Amino acid sequence: MAAPAPASQLVMEGYNVDALSAVPGASSLVAGLSSFIGQEWTGAVAVLGPAADGSLHAQALLPVRAGVPAVACLPHPDEFTGRRVLASGSDEGSVDLWYLSPSNAGTRAAAELSHATARVAHDAAVLCLTCPTAGSAGSGSAQQQQQLASASADGTLRLWDCSQLLACTAQLGIAGGAAMNGVAWTADPSLLASASADGRLCLWDARQLGSSPAAAAAVGAPALAVAAAAGGSGSQLLVAGDLLGRLSVFDARNLAQPLQQRRLHGDAVHALAASASGGGGSGSQVASGGDDGAIMLLDLASLAASRQLLPARREGEVPLYVRSLAWAGGQQGGQKQQLYRGGWDQAVAQVPL
Repeated sequence: MAAPAPASQLVMEGYNVDALSAVPGASSLVAGLSSFIGQEWTGAVAVLGPAADGSLHAQALLPVRAGVPAVACLPHPDEFTGRRVLASGSDEGSVDLWYLSPSNAGTRAAAELSHATARVAHDAAVLCLTCPTAGSAGSGSAQQQQQLASASADGTLRLWDCSQLLACTAQLGIAGGAAMNGVAWTADPSLLASASADGRLCLWDARQLGSSPAAAAAVGAPALAVAAAAGGSGSQLLVAGDLLGRLSVFDARNLAQPLQQRRLHGDAVHALAASASGGGGSGSQVASGGDDGAIMLLDLASLAASRQLLPARREGEVPLYVRSLAWAGGQQGGQKQQLYRGGWDQAVAQVPL
């Protein structure tokens, strides 16, 4: 007889957990789910939250016709309705907006999740979504607060104005080029970093539209994930995870060579998550997750000193394949942020820190 799932773990029966994003100012998570049935991938968007006893439960779950490898939560509620605005990206290339009316905190009451609009702009799967954090430098205008960026297997990044129900404002990159596996907004809301299948980490200036990045670095293997984090003396660090299980740290001011590069995972690194900092707009802590099942808390000053939060799965154990990480809570009241992981074991679980 199988042991019951821990209180801080929720099994999404029949669904792989491909994406996680925290709802700002709350302890809730949004999950992008996929399920292979017959010859087709289907999916769902779910809202998860903690009950009074600390257990995770599904507050809302809406099936969709394609897998959902990307989700994001805009940092500010809709100015007219006060509802939270969520975004999802699908295997069909669509970007969808959702409105969330949350349930009462600490209860198992259902949250109201409603579909707002969809735009099919990409020619292949949307692999990552990101938006500027509430504390990003210079992100004070209403338009900047409602920005969204999508990265796609079609080789492009697209920028969206969510205040106009998903108006596509720009395309970066070349359609038909190497898949854009990850994208992260930096502390400067005009600069985005991307990780691509051709092994490049690129920095894009959203004010200079075109097919060429402002700067690029060679990671040395297909890059699968990227995160932005605050460095010392006001610097901006970019962290890339690759197919070989390595983490590479770059200074955004000079991408010529990585500051550090080290293999911390026994398999591909698909998940990176930066925690919210006090006001720099980028992460103060970065966690990585790999297909080996391990999760690491990175020491960006010395990758060799990084701390293992979850060990790799041993031979003979059920594979985990960590595909998503998210930091939730800790925005107010002095509460610490909690780290959650999702993967192909069909579960969302809190990671002990």
